[in-house]
Amino acid sequence: MIIWLSGPTGAGKTTMAGLLATVGYSVVRESAPSQLFADFVKDPGQYCSQVQEAIMRSRHSQWKALPDRKKVVFDRSIDEDFSIFCRMHGMSGLIDDETLQRLRVLCREFKEDMPVPDLILYLSADIETLAGRIKGHPKVIRDHLGTQLKLYDEWISGRPESLVRLDNSKCRLEILINAF
Repeated sequence: MIIWLSGPTGAGKTTMAGLLATVGYSVVRESAPSQLFADFVKDPGQYCSQVQEAIMRSRHSQWKALPDRKKVVFDRSIDEDFSIFCRMHGMSGLIDDETLQRLRVLCREFKEDMPVPDLILYLSADIETLAGRIKGHPKVIRDHLGTQLKLYDEWISGRPESLVRLDNSKCRLEILINAF
């Protein structure tokens, strides 16, 4: 089974991925070189497209390297990387139109080589809860949380796959870890 854990920053995807790993799922995580990410935090305008590309490339290479692809959970999908984050950064002026088009093509190429999900588990919470959970995230992510939520609403409404929505606004995510 292929599961995409989807949803805005702070929704609990990484926590849920960790729980699914305890029951035998391989996890494809979001990853970017630490120095590149640090550079992005300091100067989002200069490093935004590089970080987005690195994240997409990392997801693709993690998928390709999996020895067993029967039970895999994606802690966010390449489709979201482009449809939400690249577009959000394009709207905010951090990614220009030409670079956005190049990232769209890269996303399309990677998606052709990867599975569609059997299930999308869409995690979310109200904006106040999410804002509280992402206090330590880069300012550029915190400042555009509203845009991220609007893009997610658009993205999730057009998904044809099986979908479960989970609003965890009233859930302390650490309680999930203790439940398993």
